[in-house]
Parts: sequence; C-alpha cells; structure tokens
Amino acid sequence: MKRPVLCLVIGMASPMIPTAASGQDMINNLPDYTGAWVMGDLMQRRGRDFDKDEGKNRKTPNRPRDNRASLEKQATYTPSPAVKSKVNEAFASYLGGNPPASGPTLLRALAADSPPRSAFTRLLAAGQGSGEDAIRSALQRGQLQRDYAGWLASMGYSERNLFDVNTAFLMHSWSIANNGITVRYPKIAFGAVRDDLVKQQDPARLASRDNARKQEEAQSFALFTALLVSAWQDADAQERAVLRDGVAALGRRIGVDYTRVELSSEGFQSR
Repeated sequence: MKRPVLCLVIGMASPMIPTAASGQDMINNLPDYTGAWVMGDLMQRRGRDFDKDEGKNRKTPNRPRDNRASLEKQATYTPSPAVKSKVNEAFASYLGGNPPASGPTLLRALAADSPPRSAFTRLLAAGQGSGEDAIRSALQRGQLQRDYAGWLASMGYSERNLFDVNTAFLMHSWSIANNGITVRYPKIAFGAVRDDLVKQQDPARLASRDNARKQEEAQSFALFTALLVSAWQDADAQERAVLRDGVAALGRRIGVDYTRVELSSEGFQSR
C-alpha cells in the first residue's frame, strides 16, 4: 500500500512512497542530554529581539561567511556502519522495554519522563513491530530512516547534518506539542529556524565533536523524529494526546515550554 510520507506535521506536500510506517522530525540547555551545541534560548528568539535602547534589530551579529562554511562542515558527519548499528540497537532496546543505561543521550532524556513500556514509548514502537526482535529487524531494514532521509533531501537538506536534523526535530516536536498545529510557508520557516541554529553556535564546542559523536546525535534525532511523526500520523485522538504530552515533557526537560512559543516564517518567537 502506498501512502504519503508525513513531511512536516506543519503542512508540506510530500511524494508517495511505499512504506508501512513513514516518517521524518531539541534544543537544549542541558549538555548531558543533547550535546550542548544548540543554544537553549533559541526558541525565545534572543537573536531576533529588538533592542530598544540601541535601536538594533539583532543582538547577535551575523557570522562571517567563511565561518558559516566552517560550521556547516563541522556539523556534517561521515557515516559509519558501526555507529549506525549502535544507534539502532539502542532504540530497539528502549522501544522493546529496556531502560537505556547507555547509548544516545537523547534516549536517556526521553526515558526520564517516558520510561520503557510507557504509553508514549509503546506508540513510538507500534509501527515497527511487536517485541524487541521485530523492532530491531525493522530498524535494521531502515525503511523509516530512508523515508526520513528522502524527505530531507526533497527539501534540500541532509540527514547527515546536525543543523538539518535538529531543525526538523524542533519544528515537528513543536507542532505535535501544540496538537498538530500548522504553519504557513513551512519551507521558509525551516530555513529561518535553521539559520538561527547556525548563528547561535559556539564554533569551538561544535568542532570538539568527533565524527562518531556527530553521527550518533544526528541519527538519534532523525530516528526519534521519524518514529514520532509516523506515530502521530497513525494515532487516534486519545493516542495523539499521549504523544503531545510526551513531547511536551521532553521539551520541559530541556528547558523549553513548547506552548509558550510560536512558529512563523521568521522562525520561533515567544507568544
């Protein structure tokens, strides 16, 4: 059976792709959870606030063009089968009912509010099969991940770039935490959010990540987002409430109240 990949919950058209569970989409101020390269105040629009005293539209100056190119290079990983297998194994174990004692920090953040076998976790796992072995097999086959990568590519972005996958995560999680709310001009909004991510980077901290860490972070965000969006697409009203609450809890854990920010073609801003 063919069905459209749900690109953005916030409303983009997408190609028809054959798949049983399709999908694609953190900012943080808690380095132990998400790696510290995304600034926790992004969604508060610090870089876009109007400075009344100085009469300036932006408090954060634009970075030089050559520095931007360097940041983009630093945010991109070269794929390793060993890291890919590690991420898939960690997700299969978590979704199969085991606490993530090690592995991606994103899973440990999730488990703090949505432990294995919770309603939220069961909904994420439902489209991948029943039991850890089935989930592991589905993740190893990688259809969900390929759908996600294809969607990002159709937008002009890559699942191998931290800026790209974190932007998609932010937009999808914000949308789901707000009951699947849509936004006009989603491609423009994606670019605005991504630009804010890049402008608020600490180049030294980003450069300190080795390739394996970048891949683990990027694939963790990509896979979680794909699972989340796929689950949302298949959920009924009661299940969507569970997904909404789970994403909202994750947002609070990383220092963001999704219900107090809005998203427009200019990016995120406080309500």
